Amino acid sequence: MARRVTLRLLHAALVAAAATLALPAFAADPVFPVGSRLGLVPPEGLTPSEAFRGFEDRTNQVAVIMLDMPPQAYGDMAKVMTPEGLKKQGIAVEKRETVSLPGGNKGILFVGRQTGQDGLKLRKFILLGALKDTTALVTAMLPEDARNVYPDDAMRSALVSLTARDAVPLSEQMSLLPFKLDDTAQLRVFRVEPNTIFLTEGPKDSIDTDEQPLLVVSASPGGPSSDAAQARDVFARNLFSGLPGYKDVRVVGTDIIRLEAGQTHQLLAEAKDAKSGADVKLVQWLRFGNGAFVRVLGIARSDAWPQAFPQFRTVRDAIAAR
Repeated sequence: MARRVTLRLLHAALVAAAATLALPAFAADPVFPVGSRLGLVPPEGLTPSEAFRGFEDRTNQVAVIMLDMPPQAYGDMAKVMTPEGLKKQGIAVEKRETVSLPGGNKGILFVGRQTGQDGLKLRKFILLGALKDTTALVTAMLPEDARNVYPDDAMRSALVSLTARDAVPLSEQMSLLPFKLDDTAQLRVFRVEPNTIFLTEGPKDSIDTDEQPLLVVSASPGGPSSDAAQARDVFARNLFSGLPGYKDVRVVGTDIIRLEAGQTHQLLAEAKDAKSGADVKLVQWLRFGNGAFVRVLGIARSDAWPQAFPQFRTVRDAIAAR
């Protein structure tokens, strides 16, 4: 009896060992460039680019550029991305194939040649992918003489490893802003858009201010043509007048205040929330310099203002350039 049990255990161990040997010895994880939902397993030598969403090897002039689009774009793109259509763009397609992507997703891969404006002969790969909630367009290009470093099989393997993560972490999105916040004054970041960050205090991820305070920090090019206080005041009032969602807006004061970071234009106002009718208070701070400006806009119900305003000021004073 003992012998039969031992043989069964040995058989199970051998089956498990065989299954282990059948698996790849190493499965690399996809790499996601900073700020990108799209990622893949790049060939050795390609690293995330700091200039665009994708990967590059500057020494060998190799680039992989990734673009994500709405999910419904896949059908329209698939109709126009044909060997004939790509030929009009100067790409001679050698191969077109339907490929399987991780997670049960699908895509269309084109491999071809193109001559650059400088006469450089390029090897080109284009992948159109239908992922779970996005359409991906990935273009890889390399000089023909770099194919010994990045052979077709390696490039194909990299492209068909394409995947998408559910979301880009907020901390990663914040790292792409042209400014940083050294202190959020216990306010919670809940949204990041290009050059803009949204903070609140409360459980809801909402820009409605009838329940929770809202602070928006953004950076934009432009500003008043003059450094004079009057020009900055006119610019600040015009910018503030375009704020939607409030009625009976009344500016109660403007001033130029001197902070450690430099002169800042301050505008204080009172209004009513257009939907709820709640009394709210608002502050706008503008900091100008180098053909651009940083705007800090804080809004809170009047009864929450005594607590929210000091928090807004703390964040304002913690803004620093990268």
